[in-house]
Amino acid sequence: MDIKTKRIPLLKPSVATIKQENLQGVLEFEFTDSTEPPQNNIHNQKITFSDICAGIGGFRVGLESIGGKCIYSCEIEPECETTYQANYGEKFNAHDVHNIVSEEFPHVDILCGGFPCQPFSIAGKRDGFNDKRGNVFFKIAEIIEISRPNVVFLENVPNLVAVDKGQTFKAMLKHLDAIGYDAYYDILDSAEFGVPQARKRVYVVAFLKSLGIKEFSFTKKTSKRVGFRDFIESEDRSIPISDKWHSYIDLYTGKIGLDEIGFDVPKTRRKLERADANVTLDDCVFQMRSSGIRAVSIDKPLPTFAVSISGGGAMIPVYSKERRHLNLMEMKRLMGFPDNFEMPVSRTHAIKQLANAVCPPVIKSIGLDILRTLKEHSISQ
Repeated sequence: MDIKTKRIPLLKPSVATIKQENLQGVLEFEFTDSTEPPQNNIHNQKITFSDICAGIGGFRVGLESIGGKCIYSCEIEPECETTYQANYGEKFNAHDVHNIVSEEFPHVDILCGGFPCQPFSIAGKRDGFNDKRGNVFFKIAEIIEISRPNVVFLENVPNLVAVDKGQTFKAMLKHLDAIGYDAYYDILDSAEFGVPQARKRVYVVAFLKSLGIKEFSFTKKTSKRVGFRDFIESEDRSIPISDKWHSYIDLYTGKIGLDEIGFDVPKTRRKLERADANVTLDDCVFQMRSSGIRAVSIDKPLPTFAVSISGGGAMIPVYSKERRHLNLMEMKRLMGFPDNFEMPVSRTHAIKQLANAVCPPVIKSIGLDILRTLKEHSISQ
C-alpha cells in the first residue's frame, strides 16, 4: 500500500445512521501556532479534544500548546495516572476503554487516540486484530460513531500499514469511511520536528463527512534534523553503569583486549555489531540490542527509543564519554517532552511511559494542520 498522504474514497454508503450535523459554531475555535498562552478569539472558545489511550498525555502536551482544551481522558495503566495527575492536576475519566458507555461520551472537536501498538509492532508478535489489544480500535470507532467528533486523530507504529499485507490497516480505514469519516494518513519521523530521535509513526486524521473537507496534507518537516549532543544533560549520573559496562567501554574503545576481561563475555558483546560512520567511540552512545551492541553518533538523532530498555536499566543506552546510562531528563528530551514534565513514579515505569508516548512536537504540528484546514473550510463556507 502506498504510504503517502492519501484520502480514502467513499467505498459504499455508510452502514451507520449519520446524524445531520449543525455546522453553526463547529469551527469557532482558538488558533495559535505559538507556545505563548493563546488569546481568546471573538467567540471566546477553545477547540476541545478527548484523549483515549492517553498514556502520559503526549497528545495533550501537543494540543494544549496550540490552545486546545482536553475535556476527557482514558488510560488503563494505573502508573500513568500518577504521572498524568502530577502534570495536569486531574485523574483519568475512565481506565479500560471497553468500559466506556459510548452514549455518554462527550462531543469534542477532536477525538485523539494512540491505541495499543504492540499487536502491530515489528518488535511484537504482529497478531493485529487477533490480539485483544488490537480490537481497542473498534471500541474507539464505536465511540466515534455515536459521539460524532468533528475530527479523529490517531497514532500508531508504521508497521500498522504493513501488517497482514496491509489488510488490517485497510479494514480500519474502511470502517472509518463506513461510519462517516474521510480519512487521510501519513508516516512521519519525529526527527523532522526538532526531536533528537528517529521515530517513525503513522498518523491518521479523519474529518466528519458532513464538514465537506476533501483535502488534507500533513506538514512533513518543521525543523532541521538535530543531533543528540545538544540535548545531553551533562554529569547527571543518576543511572550509573555496572562494572561490566566499564569493561565493555574499555573493550570497544581499544583500551583493553577481550582476554583482559575477567568474566565470560557473551558472543553478541565481544565486538561492536555496528558503528556509525565517523563515530567517536569515546564520545558516543552505545545502544543495546538482542543482536549486539551498536555505536551511535551523538551528532545525529538517536535510534527509536524502545520500551525494551525499561527493564531495570540494563538495556538503557550508555553515554560513553561520561560512562553512564542516559538519564530521565535526556529521555524526556528524546521524546519531545518539556524538561519540567514531572514523573513521580519508579524509574522503570517512567522509562516505559516515555517509550510508549507520542512525541508532542509532532502532535502540535499535525494539530496546526488540522486547525488550518478547519479555518480554511470556515472561510469557504
